[in-house]
Amino acid sequence: QCAVGYGWSPSSRFFMVSTTTPRMNVDNGVRLYKYNGLEICDKSIISWDNEDFKPNQLLAAEFVPASTGVYPDRPQTPPPRRPDGESASAPAAAASAPASAAYVPPVGRYVPPSARKSGMSLADRMRKEREGSTVGATKVIPKGLVSVANGKRLPVGMAPADDKKSKSAIKRERAKLAKQKAELAEKEEKERQEREEKEKLEAARNDPVKRTKKLKKILKQIDGLKEKDASTLNDDQKAKLAMEEDVLKELAELNV
Repeated sequence: QCAVGYGWSPSSRFFMVSTTTPRMNVDNGVRLYKYNGLEICDKSIISWDNEDFKPNQLLAAEFVPASTGVYPDRPQTPPPRRPDGESASAPAAAASAPASAAYVPPVGRYVPPSARKSGMSLADRMRKEREGSTVGATKVIPKGLVSVANGKRLPVGMAPADDKKSKSAIKRERAKLAKQKAELAEKEEKERQEREEKEKLEAARNDPVKRTKKLKKILKQIDGLKEKDASTLNDDQKAKLAMEEDVLKELAELNV
């Protein structure tokens, strides 16, 4: 249980523990123990009933003070343990013997026993060991993790910066390179498409029947465009109308 109040009796033989309100509003009561820790439950000694204080009816619990001299000054219990072979009269004999000279502490700062031979305290030795372990220590960089360029150490894979160029100049140079790369990729893609279209045309010319069908399909599309208003045609449709003569000429050459 939670102890709110506690204290020794004037006789120093009993110890009281109490649970009181308003600190604890449940299980109010008082428990009494002997000096050796055993709880006293004898009703002839305890004159109260903890059930009367539950749940929150006990405000405080204390021993009634006693006047000086009411309880004798008793020796400690149990008495000190004597070494084997020592009789009960030994303490009296020791008390009657002349007292030895009192211990006089040395003058100066305290030195622990572990450092008296070396003349250094534990803190001084630890400091010396720490300082000795760091003497001559250098930062170790594994080989292969750095590269040297223009006398400067750089991480592997990092290009050395040009000291003569500003950040804006480097930025413009990177943008220019990116633009050139994009234009080159676009040119290569256009050439690839033209090459594929040319290969398709060559394959179609090698097969007259298939080529004739395709040309007739184009003529049919041209006839459909002629029926539309010329102002509504886009550039691709106008280009297809302009190739009508070439289509008719190629059909005549195929003669299929």
